[in-house]
Amino acid sequence: MARYLPPDHFCPWREEAEELHQRQVVLEAKVAALEKRVFGKKSERMPPVQQLLRRQQAGADTETRRQQALEKRRQRAARRAEAPTREVHHLVPEAQRICPAQVLRCPLQDA
Repeated sequence: MARYLPPDHFCPWREEAEELHQRQVVLEAKVAALEKRVFGKKSERMPPVQQLLRRQQAGADTETRRQQALEKRRQRAARRAEAPTREVHHLVPEAQRICPAQVLRCPLQDA
């Protein structure tokens, strides 16, 4: 405000005008900072607390879970090796040994 008034002009209103001008400058700077914070680009984002806790817990349990999964795979492989296998032959009558497509020649018809 002082720039609009001559420097040698002094009155009670001048002091108040200068104070208001200083206050306006400070408030405009605060508003600009808040607008930048609220509406500006956010380059740094904090993950939610739940996600951080899950990551910490997962990091601690990773080795344990890996060992459990390996043991489970070994148990399943052992069960598969012990499981009995049998071969079942189904007799299909000659009349039913026709390929449904009828276009391709079925190797079973030649047998």
